[in-house]
Amino acid sequence: MQLTPEDLLIGASITFDVVISPSILHPGNNQLPINEPQPDFVVQLRPLTIGTFQLIMKAARNDAALIPLLMIKESLVEPTMSLDQVKQLHLGLVNFLIQHIREISGLTVKKNN
Repeated sequence: MQLTPEDLLIGASITFDVVISPSILHPGNNQLPINEPQPDFVVQLRPLTIGTFQLIMKAARNDAALIPLLMIKESLVEPTMSLDQVKQLHLGLVNFLIQHIREISGLTVKKNN
């Protein structure tokens, strides 16, 4: 089956709901009883396009620490956050979001040994 340009571009417009458990959102918070169901929280992410990724790399040329922050800022559809807000996220949440952004953007590497 021959693909059209539209077929190839459709993946860039899809958004994904990602569930964030309370243990990720609020690490170390043991206030809720273990036996009670804990609420899950949802954010909406979109895959990074090559154009967006190139802009991120150019913007972070002199500061590689900006790369994950800009990736989150550009991928996060709901809620939207400014770069200053993203900079205030705790490291565990940043790591969690980056893992999901890499996955939905097809940036996961499979090593053949």
